[in-house]
Amino acid sequence: MDQIMSNKQAGLAQYNAIMIQKFKDKIYNGELIIQNSIQLKNIEFLQNLKIHKLELIGCMHIIPNLKSSTIKELKVANCCLKEINAILLENLEIFDASYNSELKMQDIEMFKNLRQLDISSTNLVDISNLKLQLLSSLQLRNNKIKDIPSLSNLINLTELDLSQNADIDIDPLQQMKQLRVLKLSKCNLQSIQILELLTDLTEIDVSGNKNIDIQSLQYLVNLKKLNISRTNNNNIDVLQSLKNLEELDISYNEIDDINVFKYLVNLTKLNIFQNMVQNIDILLQLQHLKELDISRNPQMDFKPLQKLGQLHRLVLCGNNLINISFLNGLFNIKYLNLFNIEYLDITPLSCLVNLTTLDISSCNIKDISSLQRLVNLEVLQISQNEINDIHHLQNLVKLTSLDISYNCIKDISILKQFKYLIHLYLSINKGVNITLLQYLTKLTKLMLNECDLHEISALRPLVNLQYLTLSGNYIYYFYPIRDLDAIVYVHGNLIVESSDYFTFFKLQDKSQFIKQQPTKQQMQLARNMKMVDTTTQCIRDISTKRRNYLSSQQITAVTIVQLFEKQYNEFQTFINRVVQLLTLLVGQEEYQ
Repeated sequence: MDQIMSNKQAGLAQYNAIMIQKFKDKIYNGELIIQNSIQLKNIEFLQNLKIHKLELIGCMHIIPNLKSSTIKELKVANCCLKEINAILLENLEIFDASYNSELKMQDIEMFKNLRQLDISSTNLVDISNLKLQLLSSLQLRNNKIKDIPSLSNLINLTELDLSQNADIDIDPLQQMKQLRVLKLSKCNLQSIQILELLTDLTEIDVSGNKNIDIQSLQYLVNLKKLNISRTNNNNIDVLQSLKNLEELDISYNEIDDINVFKYLVNLTKLNIFQNMVQNIDILLQLQHLKELDISRNPQMDFKPLQKLGQLHRLVLCGNNLINISFLNGLFNIKYLNLFNIEYLDITPLSCLVNLTTLDISSCNIKDISSLQRLVNLEVLQISQNEINDIHHLQNLVKLTSLDISYNCIKDISILKQFKYLIHLYLSINKGVNITLLQYLTKLTKLMLNECDLHEISALRPLVNLQYLTLSGNYIYYFYPIRDLDAIVYVHGNLIVESSDYFTFFKLQDKSQFIKQQPTKQQMQLARNMKMVDTTTQCIRDISTKRRNYLSSQQITAVTIVQLFEKQYNEFQTFINRVVQLLTLLVGQEEYQ
């Protein structure tokens, strides 16, 4: 027994040494971020690293055994945690445990020094035991909380988010006069009269509460940020007393009169998305306005915009725009979104040389020569158009994100010079030549769905790639991506040890899958059969069934069909293709 324990301790020590070596170079200014690493289990080694901020996001198999006196900020969102009583962080001040649906409230109470706590989306019902007196910020979004009397005891609380807690009783809030930020989005509220007493509020969000009475807002004269979108309030005259407002969202309310804005001269950010506004002359009085969203206001006259030269961000999606020459005077614009404007003439864009982000997707565009002068662009979205030539983009060497999906592009040779590109979307460009992608070594995200690809050897040098989609192609040989250790998703499915994706192919891990050498017969079959589109849900369902019912049995093609015949009758074609692919990958003898 002693020998077994000794071997176990030696193995753990070796594991810790390996993990420390692996992650120590990923620490930046005392911060370490690990995302979607489901292979990561024992995290005890982290206490030997000099870090004050730790983020473990989507690490679904971690064993929460961590002791540290230096970590002050911890994020373990979406890690499937059930208990955290083995996490001993005596100086922890900021804790994010959101999206852990089985977390117990009593475990959080041990962190006595917490200043900020996020336990959103954890299925919480009862918070009566919450007694962390030092809390200044508390996020309880998307839970099942109805009663909140205990919150009135948190005398240092200044920021509170109770959004998406249906039918919550907010009466106890009237005692919390120290609150500065309050979010009550989608709580099925009809009245917020009790908020009249919270006169020190500087930010409030009551969006998504349909037919809520907003008259009480007139007393909150210190408000700087207000969101009343999706509340069915088409009369906003009550806002005229809120002269300190800097940010306002009134989207989705069918408002046609915005004359109240003449009183709100301090506005810097305004969202009037999807309303019925026609005349926007009043906006000329808002000399501090920097960000404006006036999308989907079908009858609007946009000419006054040319006098808003101070704008930095402008969104005009889905409007009936024939001519955008009014943009010529907006030389300070850095962000422009013109998504979904039919038959858009983009010629006037050539003057907006300070643009860093541009979205002209779904605009039926064929010619993009007007973009060649926009040399400061960092993010460009031109998807879902009719573009077949992108050589006019060759001067845009500052691009970090480029979306040219859903077009007719085959020649992408100019991409070779985009040294800073980290996100590239190429899906639905039939017959595109991806050979030159090998030079884009900084890519972390690459979308290549339905590009009629047969081989992916050009991807071998992309060592920083984390997200890769290849579905809907004719690829039968995955050996070139065997060494891309940074990859988290392939085909939109999570890649892990014994993962959903690779378990589906009855293989131990991704390396075993991509290192297989196909026979000539298998290669010919692959050429004649389109690669199955491995959607996340189907993969997860199939692999779960396999783990639960077939863990100790030899899987057969007949078994797969039988298991899912009742649930997936409408997907019979898909099942047949799955069987074909399994036969291709692991050999016909496996099914005899």
